Amino acid sequence: MSLNVSVGTAPINWNNVDVPGYRPPTPYEQMLDEMAQAGYEGTEIGRDFPTDPNKLLDDLARRGLRPASQYCPTNLRVRGNHAADIELVTRTAKFLNSIGVDVVVVADSGSPERWAMAGHVPDDAEMGEDEWLSMAEGLHKIADACAQLGVRVAFHNHAGTYVETERELDELMSLTDPYKIGLCLDVGHLLYGGGDVLDVCKKYGDRIIYVHLKDVDMGVLDKCKQENLGFREALYMGIFTEFGKGGLDFRGFFNALDEHNYSGWIIVEQDTTKLSPLESARHNRQFLRENFGI
Repeated sequence: MSLNVSVGTAPINWNNVDVPGYRPPTPYEQMLDEMAQAGYEGTEIGRDFPTDPNKLLDDLARRGLRPASQYCPTNLRVRGNHAADIELVTRTAKFLNSIGVDVVVVADSGSPERWAMAGHVPDDAEMGEDEWLSMAEGLHKIADACAQLGVRVAFHNHAGTYVETERELDELMSLTDPYKIGLCLDVGHLLYGGGDVLDVCKKYGDRIIYVHLKDVDMGVLDKCKQENLGFREALYMGIFTEFGKGGLDFRGFFNALDEHNYSGWIIVEQDTTKLSPLESARHNRQFLRENFGI
């Protein structure tokens, strides 16, 4: 295996807005310090990061960090939301371009109903034909606007949204132009949603332009399925565990990326942890170095 990738982290590992009261927030400067101390090459851009490109780049560079991308939740399944979502992602892409980033991460925002059934989605909870077409149409509009800024769109699969299961991801991939819509493959959310990571890599490896890396506690996942627990409950229970303690086949996944000559960012995410954010970040970074040389 000869993966030539950049390994970054994300603000969610320190401050996760999806789990209110989970832990006291980490100040911005301290967060960047700890990202660097843990050995990461870069970070995704958080909601509370500076909006002045020069200040942000200076803050990162002083710590040996680079900007990776930024996450944009959207509700493109509703056509009435297209204008606002296109404006949001285009504005984000313009900022990313100003700091030398060429990928913007776009996801569905989900709904309370889908959050409640994360990990155990019944077939009748999927979107209807018009919603699928609306989402694809909206993504293509966003991709066209971002292309003018030199930024590519990477769609992110996510538990608790309308593109959680492998079947839903298949549908989205079939409806979107591979030259316009790339894939931000989140292996943790894919496993959580019952998907097969290696199968998805085989089908869409050439569309993967960005990666979110998580491990999944399969015992917690089984409990969530048995008790019909939702996404937020799963996060509090530690559905995403430190690397090497869950069900992800890291070697198989990295080999699959290597087969498709992947050379982008691998963003390490740890939504919740019993460790301190710095301890968790160090563990995951060390795991990748010691076991896979990345």
